[in-house]
Amino acid sequence: MALLPSLLWTACGEPHHPGQGSSKRTPEGDTIAGNLESVVKYVEVDGRRLAYMSLGKGQPVLLVHGGSGDMRVWGNQLKAFSTKYRVIAISCRGYYPSEALHPHDTLALDTFVHDLTGFIRSLNLGPVHLVGHSSPGGFASLLLARRHPELLRSVVLIEPPAFPLLGVSIPPRFSQIAGLMFRQPRVAIGFLKFGAKGLRPALHAFQNGDDSEGLRLFMRANLGTPFFNQLSASRFDQAMENIEPLKAQIRAGFPQFSAADARNIQVPTLLVSGEKSNVLLHAVTDTLSKLIPDVESITIKSASHNMFETHPQAFNSAVMDFLDRHRGETAH
Repeated sequence: MALLPSLLWTACGEPHHPGQGSSKRTPEGDTIAGNLESVVKYVEVDGRRLAYMSLGKGQPVLLVHGGSGDMRVWGNQLKAFSTKYRVIAISCRGYYPSEALHPHDTLALDTFVHDLTGFIRSLNLGPVHLVGHSSPGGFASLLLARRHPELLRSVVLIEPPAFPLLGVSIPPRFSQIAGLMFRQPRVAIGFLKFGAKGLRPALHAFQNGDDSEGLRLFMRANLGTPFFNQLSASRFDQAMENIEPLKAQIRAGFPQFSAADARNIQVPTLLVSGEKSNVLLHAVTDTLSKLIPDVESITIKSASHNMFETHPQAFNSAVMDFLDRHRGETAH
């Protein structure tokens, strides 16, 4: 899920629970049920073991999950994409079944960019087609496309929460929201509503040690109530296994990313949105579509922020078409 800010950001000072959601780690060579009997492998990047699964042959397509996900969320893409490509699904630092976080770790987005860069180089994958969801996946992929285009053949960005593009820092200041009210009042109101109904109550629950309630509030605000209500119990349990890295990202906040950064991206880019996703994510995607030079956009009808899970056929068709048209390209 996107790591969305509230207007009145509260420091996430909850106590660390080292055993929660992270004690069960899959040994190398074991399989994760429900994911096509794909074998879990590990690679060490900067002293941390990162888990991944690989399926198929051909040009590499690297799938990077969002804040409450891990490699398991891509089950609907692994099989479909592997008919033409070598598909690699990674679990980012701290995410199941990668090495658990150390006590009091924060997870700055730059850390994920560093890890993805090291992962691609360690496995000699580049140039890859990079597919990233929300944050860390989407925002880190956006930053990697700006900083290391030589590692990429194309990039697919699934609703990255690059809110600095809207003139809103993390944490946001009142003057920034006031300015946004004049430029984009609907978006400014969206920030206010999310702060009041989503993130601040979630942070309060986290601080009180009620991670399950905090995650429910957070995911409901990101997906929208109708889509959250359709979430299976097993998918929520997966998200709970990743609660510690999610909270660590909230503690760290987001880095700056400017319009000039977006204009300087030289990688063929596909922006994927859900028709029913919230106004904040639509605003970022719309802004990116006007700034990135070589860009295409697709909206998945009747879908929200996790459209690749709920509407896999439409998502897979659009992304495969994009990948197929950029098989011979590398960034310069």
